[in-house]
Amino acid sequence: MSEKDFLPLQKLGRGSFGDVYLIKDLFPGSGKLYAMKTLNKKSRLEESWLRYIKTERDVLAHSNNPFIVKLQYAFQTARKLFLVIDFCPGGDLETMISEEKAPFSEDKAKLFTAEILIALKDLHARNIIYRDLKPDNVVIDNDGHTKLIDFGMAKTNITEVQKGAKTFCGSVKYLAPEMLRKIGHGQALDWYLLGVLLYEMLVGVTPYFSTNKDELFDNIINGKLKLPRNISIEAKSLIIGLLNRNPTRRLGAQSGDEGAEEIMRHQFFSNIDWVALFNKQKTGNFVPKIPKYTTKDFEEEF
Repeated sequence: MSEKDFLPLQKLGRGSFGDVYLIKDLFPGSGKLYAMKTLNKKSRLEESWLRYIKTERDVLAHSNNPFIVKLQYAFQTARKLFLVIDFCPGGDLETMISEEKAPFSEDKAKLFTAEILIALKDLHARNIIYRDLKPDNVVIDNDGHTKLIDFGMAKTNITEVQKGAKTFCGSVKYLAPEMLRKIGHGQALDWYLLGVLLYEMLVGVTPYFSTNKDELFDNIINGKLKLPRNISIEAKSLIIGLLNRNPTRRLGAQSGDEGAEEIMRHQFFSNIDWVALFNKQKTGNFVPKIPKYTTKDFEEEF
């Protein structure tokens, strides 16, 4: 396996540690589309960077979850490292939120939140915290369902709710109180970020939002959580539980499967059939829209 087995079509964007391209395999009779992340060894060949990319490779290589992107190939040359993963043609939630110019319906937000919850449950069961949950790290696959991508910030061997990791990381709008306080964090960090994501899908902006970074950070630690009247009582209850500033009292504040299952039992998800959802069968009231595309939709730029 080498880069000569793939034809780059266009640049999709940039992940935490490298550029991402849409590629087509050149295997006889195939021509399947993938996303390929590249990392230039010369500019990034530092121990910390290599540790992050190795973590991403290892997490993806051992993942077999319908809502986590699958690693198809991993190889390297003298100059670059390559990770070839599933291509998800529906774009990301960041783009979807901005393009729709209105909050998601509760049914739509519920389905996406439930799918991400299943992915996080899988990670936590393997003692992995994701730490980088945000709309542009959630993509839409061929069936209209969500998948988590970009595991460069993931941390392995974390078994506790509040402790185990100390590195300050994440995007400004998606930092949990314990991250800002630099008191250490564990699996409960991901549940806070799930609450932030649900809030953003239902409201259109993140909780405690401010264009001023210092004010934003103060709001996250001290500000009052504002919940619009049009959100259901069940949605409000879930958001409040997930955004609890105390990780040990946060909804899901148990390690492994138990934390996720506590959230799954919340009334907000009462009409979700979790077994059917895991198998991508219809559950709830929202039916995902399947992205329609062909290879002709993408120019062969390279």
